[in-house]
Amino acid sequence: MSFDYNTSRKHLVLPEYGRNIQKMVEYIKAIEDRDERNRLAHAIVGIMGNLNPHLRDINDFKHKLWDHLAIIAHFELDIDYPYEIPKAEMFQKPPRTVEYGTHRIKFRHYGKS
Repeated sequence: MSFDYNTSRKHLVLPEYGRNIQKMVEYIKAIEDRDERNRLAHAIVGIMGNLNPHLRDINDFKHKLWDHLAIIAHFELDIDYPYEIPKAEMFQKPPRTVEYGTHRIKFRHYGKS
């Protein structure tokens, strides 16, 4: 008897949407008809909006959902995006370096104050 554990499955790109959304995106990546892919992509974005209703409070939340769809698809989905086509480089910027203080703290256990 073999068990299907989550640790043996593919890694979830954005876990807040779940495995079913990721499977749907993988399915539409395999469809050859572009019109059908576009129709299903709009349906998936609608489902993603229903799964996370707190995103509706954010300005331009539809743009964020389309960006999330591109991230889940690893930027390989060939559809007509209603917004600017996202690029992988936009989301993989290195973090800013933290500037450390140069002043000497007399009593370190009290901190800066």
